[in-house]
Amino acid sequence: MQVTPESREALTRARFFLQKANACPAAARVEFEAFLEASIVFARAAVHRLKAKHQRHPEWKSVWDSWARQPAIQFFREERNWILKEAPPKLGQKIYADDPQVPATVTVEGHLASLETLLTEAEATLQP
Repeated sequence: MQVTPESREALTRARFFLQKANACPAAARVEFEAFLEASIVFARAAVHRLKAKHQRHPEWKSVWDSWARQPAIQFFREERNWILKEAPPKLGQKIYADDPQVPATVTVEGHLASLETLLTEAEATLQP
């Protein structure tokens, strides 16, 4: 893989680590958890990077405030905070995040897709 500006974007890194987690066999629990944690941390970093880039824009506060109720924003904030400040992710033996019947990677993928939509819409709104 070649290093490009796109490959260094936080959301791209989040997807990269999620793919790595998905590729882990059941016996690679340590690797799986590390890749999943990295995916969550980079997803939250994408939000922080957008904020750093646009927080002086007159529309930034309305965008930021509208995100407070978004499940993807809440998920990545809470999970990232837990990982960085408390402990490893709260994963069960079956490796799930929200629902024991849904694998953690599926949960993270769904939130990543929502986050990508939010970031894309915000970029369009916040362009000079």
